[in-house]
Amino acid sequence: MNTEKPLTYLLGQTMNMVKLKLLSTFKDNSIELTLEHFIILHYLSEKEDLTQQDLANHFLRDKSIILRQINTLIDLRYIVRITDKDDKRKKNLILTKKGYDMLVTARQTAEKISAELLTGVTEEELIHFENVIQKIQHNTGHKNEGCNC
Repeated sequence: MNTEKPLTYLLGQTMNMVKLKLLSTFKDNSIELTLEHFIILHYLSEKEDLTQQDLANHFLRDKSIILRQINTLIDLRYIVRITDKDDKRKKNLILTKKGYDMLVTARQTAEKISAELLTGVTEEELIHFENVIQKIQHNTGHKNEGCNC
């Protein structure tokens, strides 16, 4: 299949534009989060007893990159490291009340942005888009538990 611009370019440009809009709106609303921090908080809110390694595996990122992001979130008091009750060597990452409150605010903002970005997109188009994205994710060959492929 041939498109005017490579798929990687279109996806990259779109992601950059969405990220800029999100971060600009976060800043305007005094939300102290990067996109990566927002995504990590969101994932931590959905799962329990996650470790830094679990996050690195899920997000297909190097453990050292995740460590820096986690340390920033700890410094902001949005998460804490807690020793696992069954395995004392493991440190689980837990959302704090402050982190949860920030996540709620950030989610509300992100939902408004999503609604703006989807202006003029029909329900049918959105379903097709999600199906295409899932197929692309599947075709990368990478397993990601967030992918319904």
